[in-house]
Amino acid sequence: MKYILNSLQDKTTNNFKINNLEIDLDIPSYKGKETLNIQGSSKLIIEKKHKKEKINTKIGLEINEYEELKIIVPKDTVINEPVLIDYAFKENDAFYDRIIFQFEENSKCDFYITYISADEESHFHHLLEETKSEHNSKGSITYLNLMNKKSINMIAIENVVLEDANITHNIMDLGGNIRIYNMYSDLMERKATNNLNTIYIGKNEDLIDINYYLKNIGKETVNKMQVEGLLDDSSKKNFRGIIDFKKGCSSSIGEENENCILLSDTARSRSLPELLCGEEDVIGAHGVSSGKVSQDKLFYLMSRGYEKKEAEKLIVMTNFSKILNNIKDQEIRDYIKDNIEDLLS
Repeated sequence: MKYILNSLQDKTTNNFKINNLEIDLDIPSYKGKETLNIQGSSKLIIEKKHKKEKINTKIGLEINEYEELKIIVPKDTVINEPVLIDYAFKENDAFYDRIIFQFEENSKCDFYITYISADEESHFHHLLEETKSEHNSKGSITYLNLMNKKSINMIAIENVVLEDANITHNIMDLGGNIRIYNMYSDLMERKATNNLNTIYIGKNEDLIDINYYLKNIGKETVNKMQVEGLLDDSSKKNFRGIIDFKKGCSSSIGEENENCILLSDTARSRSLPELLCGEEDVIGAHGVSSGKVSQDKLFYLMSRGYEKKEAEKLIVMTNFSKILNNIKDQEIRDYIKDNIEDLLS
């Protein structure tokens, strides 16, 4: 069946062929056999429910059955140890989940969520995440996608940030054949901050489609978007990144950067960065680069004894380190880094 997914909020010219993703997919009904494991603080309030009701996500799908996980970080609660949430897929899973994060006033917590295939069967996964960060809260949510190459992974994030709150999302997109992501974020009140970091690696015939729409609404708000990627073989990537300065968001900042390295002549990268401005007193910047590994850097490293593949890997990991360094827990950061290096090898 043909679907139109990940549509731009504000359409651009059709010549760019990036207003949406038109794709033929056989999207299965819910058939959940995943194993969920949560390790972390007993200070959290956690509710789990199986639901049969209709919801729509901004990816563009209607969902009728799903697992809901609601996690509340209570007011004035500071959790310093990482909270680990692991999903293992098996037996042709078709899993739909909804995770609701609520960071209450003056709270702090870091979450690390891993999706992994426990077998070599094909799996389908669709997540709707809804996050609310209340006054003076601080948190991070990191996704690590390690699903196998027969799988489809979709993540839709809806994010609301209130006064003086600071939320970071890190998306480590390393697995699956078709991967579709979006974030719609509203910085509603004064000094709200949203950081969005993404690493993606495409190989073989992988398709990666990204759509980020971040809004500065309150005064003195900060949106920062950093995307680093690698495409090899005949993989394809579409990137849409929008920062929207709404009228009244004076003294706000918006920055977006996307850098894609192409290791193959048949890989394809399409990018559309946008800044929309309804307010004069703001600072906005965006940049996109896409191309082969710098020949100067490659020559420099090879002249010092590195083989070409080793040199390319070192250059890619240097780019990725801008994002990996945001992972606070050393053990988790090393685990993610090891998985990236294995994939690059």
